[in-house]
Amino acid sequence: MSLQFSIPTVLRMVPNVLLREFFERLGHDQLDIAWAKHRERDIEPIVKTLSDLEREEQDRIEAALRNIFDLACESGINALLEAAVRCGDLSLPASLPSDLDAYGKAMWAWLNRPEAFEKALLIHQVQHLSWWRKRNDLPIKPPNLGEAARRELEEEVANMLTWEQGRGKVCTVELLSRDDVDYFFAYPDDFAQNVVAHDDDGLLAPRTFRPTFAIVFAYNRREGTLELYAKVPAKLKQKLEIIFAQVILDHQLGTWTPDAAYQLDHLKDPAFPLETDPQDRLKVHIRRMRLSPKNTGRRLQVEMDDDDPQDSIYRTIDECLNREWLDLSQVWVSQVTFCFEFLPLEGRKAGRMSFDIGWPSSCTLRNDRPERVALVQKYLKRWNIDCVRSVACDLAEAGC
Repeated sequence: MSLQFSIPTVLRMVPNVLLREFFERLGHDQLDIAWAKHRERDIEPIVKTLSDLEREEQDRIEAALRNIFDLACESGINALLEAAVRCGDLSLPASLPSDLDAYGKAMWAWLNRPEAFEKALLIHQVQHLSWWRKRNDLPIKPPNLGEAARRELEEEVANMLTWEQGRGKVCTVELLSRDDVDYFFAYPDDFAQNVVAHDDDGLLAPRTFRPTFAIVFAYNRREGTLELYAKVPAKLKQKLEIIFAQVILDHQLGTWTPDAAYQLDHLKDPAFPLETDPQDRLKVHIRRMRLSPKNTGRRLQVEMDDDDPQDSIYRTIDECLNREWLDLSQVWVSQVTFCFEFLPLEGRKAGRMSFDIGWPSSCTLRNDRPERVALVQKYLKRWNIDCVRSVACDLAEAGC
């Protein structure tokens, strides 16, 4: 179960020496706290002192502590290490104090490596977004990463959302590049929200604010694919993709009548081998499979027992599917959950990752570290699950 953010939790977990520097960095070096005598994890004096600050200052401190909380976990620290490399800071792993836990390391990075810290927040955000829509009909070319292109993308996304939904009047785009993939994070204004909150006098009063929401474009310049994360209707997703291609790639997308980006139906055959190369040190199994009887709107979801070493998804299907009434040939696979187990290997931590693939073009695979994703994608192509064209094939067709 994931932890919920709270200010006392962060204050309790971060060492006093870092908390003191944190408040000084935010301009509160005169807080009524005797730091020299203050006991570790004694948060009552700090909470009381913060409660006496102006509301604007309280909000500023809370926002910073929330970002530190977000990175105070294994995936957050991994994102921080990756961000440091992408910022050209190769000294961070050795500089990060080894005697600190995840909260202390996140706070230390906020204090000492602000550029890597901000980039890590974006990387961590990618890892927690699910169900990306993938299309494979974009050109293979370098994207325009210039400031002018980003500003144009902001304007076009804002104009489209304002016209279609009456929201998104202001939009900000941030960029993150990871290996072959360039991420464009768009943050347009959402609908205004009304809440009842305490004012500076401690009285309940209505307050109106306009939050932002996330739209993320992930363009793979090696494959010519675009993955989109956006909680908007399907027709608007296509308009967002058209805008992205026009502004960032100078390419006019036509009407999309796609072939499936992912094929899953052959996975219902128990004889299909999920074989991996010995040097990759992997164990792979299908944890969950959704079967859809043909010519009906019904769905059957089967899931194996991870605690039973003898169980498999195919044993589960045999037990759940009445072959007298419905044969496997009469169903098609519409969604699969894979589990990849990374066994110990020099230079790589052991661990597991699970992800879903939904026919025809949805996937949650992007929620992990790039080196793991690249290894998984190798096998998705080998097993004819990922049907996206390869660069080699495109060059061959072009006569190169």
